[in-house]
Amino acid sequence: MTGIILENITNINDLTMFSKAYKKGLIKVNISKLARNLNKDRKTIKKYLEGYIPKETRDRVKYLDDYREYIIDVLSDKYQSFGYIDHLFKYLKREKGIICSRVTLNRYIREDEELNSLFKRKKDNSFTERFETEPGEQVQFDMKENIKLINQKGEVIIGYIPTLTFGWSRYNIRKLILDTKVENLLSFLAESFEKIGGVPKEIVIDNLKQFVEKPRRNGEPAILTSKFEEFCKDYGIKVRPCIPHRPQTKGKTETQNKIVEQMKNYNGKYIDIYHMHEILEIINKEDNDNVSQATKFPRIFLFEKEKGDFLPLPSTEIRRKYHLTLKEVIVSKESLVTYKSNKYSVPKIYIGRKVGLVVVRDKLHIYYNKKIITIHQITNKLLNIKDEHDLKYKNIKKDSKENTMKEKTIIQKELEEIIYD
Repeated sequence: MTGIILENITNINDLTMFSKAYKKGLIKVNISKLARNLNKDRKTIKKYLEGYIPKETRDRVKYLDDYREYIIDVLSDKYQSFGYIDHLFKYLKREKGIICSRVTLNRYIREDEELNSLFKRKKDNSFTERFETEPGEQVQFDMKENIKLINQKGEVIIGYIPTLTFGWSRYNIRKLILDTKVENLLSFLAESFEKIGGVPKEIVIDNLKQFVEKPRRNGEPAILTSKFEEFCKDYGIKVRPCIPHRPQTKGKTETQNKIVEQMKNYNGKYIDIYHMHEILEIINKEDNDNVSQATKFPRIFLFEKEKGDFLPLPSTEIRRKYHLTLKEVIVSKESLVTYKSNKYSVPKIYIGRKVGLVVVRDKLHIYYNKKIITIHQITNKLLNIKDEHDLKYKNIKKDSKENTMKEKTIIQKELEEIIYD
């Protein structure tokens, strides 16, 4: 009877029930037949008959399980965007303080079917030609264009992020701007050189229309725009334009452009434009504090050594003409600023604060703490209010000319009673 039962066993763990009888020699077992039936080794069958009890396997609680729902939320958010595992890793470190490694996060996502399906990886097939420069010799300029940033209200702001990458240290300077007129770009360069206290000997640029009138071709030099050429002469910096369709020439900045993609990680979370500036500063500081894969040193560490090799800055008089001169005004309690007797709106968070105004061609740029917060087209209208600034006036409907005139009359009356600084 025992032999019949043993021959029909389908689970190896059941053999332990017969271990006492087997060890006392009370039953005989055809080990070879059992091994064939259970598809196990003879030694394994014998081990179980002698009383081996396997350790129970338990579902292992993984460190990232506590963050799984949060990861699902950010990956499925309609605005937030994560194209690289490194960006998601840095985001979770900033926002949730995770302490695992990037490799652990990557494995966790790949092993989780739902997370893996939500994470839309971008393939990086780019090849960057490596070439090294001496300290203080070269800086590379590039600009991330038309980056779509979304605030908490779902409003889209199209931004531009110019980047300077110093060739020897790989240190980066970045800034968010809303307008790519040459005055803004030259101001960015001037502010950057002011910040580092010197000027590199050479700047590598692509064929940005604000800088290059006619691109460099094989055997033919590029023709620079007059304003950019004057700037480079004033600062004593040599220009090295790229040949069109040859981004490898400035591969250091092309590689760094992926860093600013992290700005999209916060889409739908931005409070306002100033918050966008703050996030970019955090991302840029992290990047400079990290070890460069090319040099194996933190960028900031090498940059401190590189500083001593820059050319001196030109005179204050020369530098002054490239810095945007801001006229400081106080934002009224109606969240408006005055320019040439007309009123222009700013976000309500700046009420009572000092902001800076500067005219760039036909547009009024408004800054707070030297960071752009909004741009208005200069007009002859008394009131210039942007919808996104959410300045509402009660009991006014905008569905007729009569109501429009009524609105203007009410607003003008309110404005007449306000004393503006």
